[in-house]
Amino acid sequence: MFYWMRLFKPFSAFIRMISEIIKDIKVFLVMLMITICAFANIIFVLNANRIKNGESPIFEDAIGIPPVDAIIHAYLTGLGEFGKDDYSEHNSRIVWIMFILATVIVQLIFLNLLIAIMGESFARITAIMQQSTLKEICGIMVDHIWLQKISEIFENKRYILWLTPDTSTSGGTVVERQL
Repeated sequence: MFYWMRLFKPFSAFIRMISEIIKDIKVFLVMLMITICAFANIIFVLNANRIKNGESPIFEDAIGIPPVDAIIHAYLTGLGEFGKDDYSEHNSRIVWIMFILATVIVQLIFLNLLIAIMGESFARITAIMQQSTLKEICGIMVDHIWLQKISEIFENKRYILWLTPDTSTSGGTVVERQL
């Protein structure tokens, strides 16, 4: 969506940072969804038992589909929306234990883990900010190479130089070969 912003140097490193952070948190998001669904399953079963016994539900309907409503309730609990008015009725001990576990695991552990992952990605990209900026600008050139008429540009040229890193295995250390 904001891919065109790579054209401007201040934005190009920022766009790269956002894309790297999104790549880095993929596994985190899967684990977060598994955890939220696990707590939603517990709340769903406890809520179904309450409704079967004719008591008030643990959470209100959001869209009318009980499993999805349980996931929404677990997600909102992880964000800090504590709709706990009906927690202290039937099976209150287990509901409160699950509430405390959900808040500790999702809010404290997972959100702090997210901050740590994002901080590490930020530090890594900031350390190579100039290279990241140049890479994004080169990416724009590669994306739009079709606009250039290469045969016309190099029509009267005798040589075209193609530079790549030296990956040979002969002589020196790995660092010396790369230099």
